[in-house]
Amino acid sequence: MTRQASAPAETAGAATVPTGFEPMPPFSPFHELTGPIYVKKTEAGYAIGLLVEEKHRNKGQMVHGGMISMLADTACTWASKYSREPAVKVVTSHLSVGFTGNALPGDWLEARVEVVKSGRRVVFSNCFIWSKGKCIAHATAQFQVVGEESA
Repeated sequence: MTRQASAPAETAGAATVPTGFEPMPPFSPFHELTGPIYVKKTEAGYAIGLLVEEKHRNKGQMVHGGMISMLADTACTWASKYSREPAVKVVTSHLSVGFTGNALPGDWLEARVEVVKSGRRVVFSNCFIWSKGKCIAHATAQFQVVGEESA
């Protein structure tokens, strides 16, 4: 298991989406409520991003832990889905998130995923979530493969 050597580029808290990110198609009605969520193809796979809005914060004014967990789950799902050709349908069977920092409305969150193993029936991954050049969360996830994506 390797940890990302350096953090993604800092966006200086600007209320803009970094270059190269495009809106991710919503997975479900829940993602339509929490989004928009963004995706960018990278050399290592995919980066998933979220611009923190007022609707994402908790009573303490920072991003809610549930939003960070949702971002980790979404990023790991996307990476697991595209961990092989053809893409597979997956469902989360385990997600564990640890918080090491926080973010505020206007901050850019970026999730980077390492698929540790993409087996025939199970996909394992690690995710690091970054804000302003600092890792604010780490997640481990496991997904059950339930079929192939239809074209």
